[in-house]
Amino acid sequence: MKIKILIILPVAIAVMASCKPKQQSTRSLFLPDRAIEVSQTEQLASTSRMIDASKQVMLGNLGNAVLLYAEAVKIDPRNSAALYELAKLHAQQGFLKDAEVFARRAVDLDPNNKFFGMLLADIYFAQNKNEPGFRIQQQLSSNNPSDLNIQISFLSTLLHLEKFPEALSHIEYLERLTGFNTEMSLQKQRILLEMKRTDLALAEAMRLVAFNPGETGFLELLAELYTEAGQSEEAYKVYQQMLVIQPDNPMARLLLADYYRNAGDKNKSFDQLALAFISRQLGIEGKARILASWYFLAQEDSVYTEQAKKLCGILLEVHPDEALTYALNGDFLQLEDNITGAREMYLKATSIDPSRIEFWQQLLSVELRSENYENLLASSEKALEYFFEHGLIYFFNGIAHLQLKNYSKAIAAFNAGKNLTFDNNELKGQFLTMLGDTYFKTGEFSQSYKSYEEALLLDPNNAYALNNYSYYLSIRRENLEKALVMSAKSLELQPNNASFQDTFGWIKYKLGDYSQAQIWIKKALDNTETPNAVVLEHYGDVLFKLGQKEEALRYWKKALETKTDDDDDLSQFLEKKVTDGTLYE
Repeated sequence: MKIKILIILPVAIAVMASCKPKQQSTRSLFLPDRAIEVSQTEQLASTSRMIDASKQVMLGNLGNAVLLYAEAVKIDPRNSAALYELAKLHAQQGFLKDAEVFARRAVDLDPNNKFFGMLLADIYFAQNKNEPGFRIQQQLSSNNPSDLNIQISFLSTLLHLEKFPEALSHIEYLERLTGFNTEMSLQKQRILLEMKRTDLALAEAMRLVAFNPGETGFLELLAELYTEAGQSEEAYKVYQQMLVIQPDNPMARLLLADYYRNAGDKNKSFDQLALAFISRQLGIEGKARILASWYFLAQEDSVYTEQAKKLCGILLEVHPDEALTYALNGDFLQLEDNITGAREMYLKATSIDPSRIEFWQQLLSVELRSENYENLLASSEKALEYFFEHGLIYFFNGIAHLQLKNYSKAIAAFNAGKNLTFDNNELKGQFLTMLGDTYFKTGEFSQSYKSYEEALLLDPNNAYALNNYSYYLSIRRENLEKALVMSAKSLELQPNNASFQDTFGWIKYKLGDYSQAQIWIKKALDNTETPNAVVLEHYGDVLFKLGQKEEALRYWKKALETKTDDDDDLSQFLEKKVTDGTLYE
């Protein structure tokens, strides 16, 4: 267990750190002489300037306040209160050297004023002049033995300077002054741990528990100390004690889960974890952090998958009104490729809390995976009601429109999303690639090519832009050599991508290199469990050119049997090829 030392910074230092210099120094205006005699009239005039200066401070006019305090000191060089205020203002504005001069003069005029001394010490510490600051704090502590503010400030100084033995002694002095104090006990434990005195820290933790017998948080700290000391059995007893006080204490259950896991008893460990999940005291966010670990473990071991399903089931029972409950269930269902179930969970999550974009992103992702573009369109339109400024939502919306052949709406969505990518060049490149695809569908070929070119300017290794651009060039028999180079590069980036292999083979076909076309399109067929109709037709065309007419007809028939309404890239002659048994282009 690592417990950091608590540093209680003096207020003046905290204020100084948050302020920036705003004005020039007034230090050079005067250096007051202790021996100067001042009349009562001058003292009254000096006090009047101080009152005016205080008003300026309240109004936020610090520059005016500095000039008025300076004038007060000029009238009465022995006005230590004005010097003190000048020191504070200069420190707040970052003029620490000037602040030191004023504070030292105030202390010189009134050495018994503890506030003057504390300010001067703070100014020293702010300049890393630790020794003079420490001496002042030490003297203040000695001169004001019953002043708790000064004593606590001195403790803070000891901790800041890492004078741990002295800090420990000072805490014991404070306890004699005020009696047992919970915060001081915790501070003592932190110091003892820094001093590597775990045994004494344990004794102090037990003392704290004795003073607070019903406080499970202090028992938890004691158990952690036992664990750090290698006394796991003693820690186990403390966990049981926590459960006697509070039977449904989720932290005790989580600590027991760790104990059993370290002991090698995975079943008991999970049982305790499940009991922690049943407790409503452990919030949904805490449970989500635990399940995040299970999510990664489940990808390596199915045992964790089953455990995660049980934990998710507990969430549904204990937190049925929390959107995160359903989102977490959706994550694990998606991990099992239960896309339908995952979609239902994400839909529920977005209905409970539509303000969290990550729920929408997961929903849209599974709908894209399911290729249900009607659902994708409906959900993305709903998401845009809440996140109209979020580019990624437009991406999903554009894909839905593209697949549903709403080309003009797809172009509008992709352009809107592209304009919201800002410095995210990777996402912008995806938008440009999709615009290239969509413009080609509408016959706007020059705009299509321009979009691909812009995408490749952003990222020359955009494999999909390289493939799609080269494929569409081959369809129109344009710049085939350029298309071949781009296609080859896409294959270097993704050598086993069946779609890219088909593109490369089809460009070879267009160039008349039928033997190479056969090799590459055959690779595409072999790399796909269910080849699509376009690749089957391409292979039939290649076989026909190679004189294998019967085989060509067989593949054309397969293409016709396999085709769907989404196969836009099939030739218009496919049915005629099958009917006549010959190639048409």
